[in-house]
Amino acid sequence: MKLKEKVENLLKAYDFSPKSYFSQNFLIDPKIIARLVEEIKIEKDDLILEIGAGTGILTSFLVEKARKVWAVEVDEKLCEILKKELGEKEELEIICQDIAKVNLDLLFSGKKIKVVGNIPYHITSWLLLFLVRKKWWKQMILTIQKEVAEKLTSPPGDKKRSFLPVVVSFYADVRKVMDIPPQAFYPSPKVTSSVVRLRPKKKTEELDEELFMKIVKAAFTSKRKTLVNSLSMKLKLPREIIKDVLLKVGLSEKIRAEKLKTEDFVEITKFFMEEKIAC
Repeated sequence: MKLKEKVENLLKAYDFSPKSYFSQNFLIDPKIIARLVEEIKIEKDDLILEIGAGTGILTSFLVEKARKVWAVEVDEKLCEILKKELGEKEELEIICQDIAKVNLDLLFSGKKIKVVGNIPYHITSWLLLFLVRKKWWKQMILTIQKEVAEKLTSPPGDKKRSFLPVVVSFYADVRKVMDIPPQAFYPSPKVTSSVVRLRPKKKTEELDEELFMKIVKAAFTSKRKTLVNSLSMKLKLPREIIKDVLLKVGLSEKIRAEKLKTEDFVEITKFFMEEKIAC
């Protein structure tokens, strides 16, 4: 039996209809699933967090190879399917809850976790910014909308450059692994997906991360404006102060936010800290 038929029969048996508002699109291509498992590089002592376990197709592969899997699923009906189809296993803990409400810091205190997930499109940006700042993860393999993957990997100067890729790239190295066509899912979404790999960056110096994010957010609020105008307007600081900051870190007063490297925003933040510029 083909995987698509298996998933369709499973959903029919449990009288379950995928909900578009939860972005419930289940992977049904065996070759892509095999590639995903290969990319995760599961070792016998690995601890894995799976976000959006769905029907448990990928979960079953994870449980076979890892020491422990925490499978998070917000849909109560899908949780019922997971529990009945996968059964009780020492290596598996099914968490029937919204990922935003799970106390991950408590759950993973003192642990190093690999994160895997087919991320619902409507929470992708929020979830990336939420997870990437955590100290307990050692790798993330995430399936996301291709458009978001292109943003995440956009270089300085790219029109897709925005708050999200700058902040994520401060915390992690990001690489696109592969694209997944709509027909690899059931039901098929309207867009192509991409798999991205994130690895945490080692921090070599202390930085006020809240200030860094505030500056980056202010910079991209009005992308058509120069950086001087955007920062002056949003941080409520005189333009002359912003010009002086850019001069000191070696940037033109006419530059726009999309042209900056993540390291440029770090240098601006450090100057704000050193000069105790309040904003």
